[in-house]
Amino acid sequence: MKTSAFAVPVALVMTFLALVLARPAVAGLYDSNDKDITTGELADQDYWWAKFDNMMLELAVKQHQPEERIDVNLASATRRLEDLLKKYPKHEELLKFKARADEVHKMIDPNASRSAYFNPGCPWEEANFAQLWVNWHYAKVLIARNDFQTAHSMLQNVMQNYDIMLKPDRMKDYPEDLRKWVIDAKPEADRMYALTKEKTHS
Repeated sequence: MKTSAFAVPVALVMTFLALVLARPAVAGLYDSNDKDITTGELADQDYWWAKFDNMMLELAVKQHQPEERIDVNLASATRRLEDLLKKYPKHEELLKFKARADEVHKMIDPNASRSAYFNPGCPWEEANFAQLWVNWHYAKVLIARNDFQTAHSMLQNVMQNYDIMLKPDRMKDYPEDLRKWVIDAKPEADRMYALTKEKTHS
């Protein structure tokens, strides 16, 4: 029986396969470990929107704001959380936010009025305050990770919203702690903006 000049001994093949299968799994250069993150602040803008939604949810419940309006905002907040949990399925804080949103949703009166809106003491739907709060916090995390370009973009939005939020009586109906945060956070916003402007040569 003739043997082909290109035939490979079975033993050699088996040895090669054993070596390949025995190689330890190594994370690729661009593999993400987001799914293993369990705690901590995330450099993800949607994470900060989720934190904002949770903060506003607790404020709205505390203030006895209109139930249906709470539920309207919970719908978009829940969709955001569902998307985030696909990326960070083990993140404990996001899991708590989702559980709380589901809990409140179940308690909403299905017959609650759909025509009622939040009173001025709950700025959940106030875009200027929301953007300022979210992008201020997001920029701070980005700077810590040396992403000065994205941080600068966020801080440009923050500074634009400060021009609106610091107008006389703009926050007269806000809870004291929210009003105080906006004012007290301004020096840090100025510092971060100057830093990112320098780093990006803007």
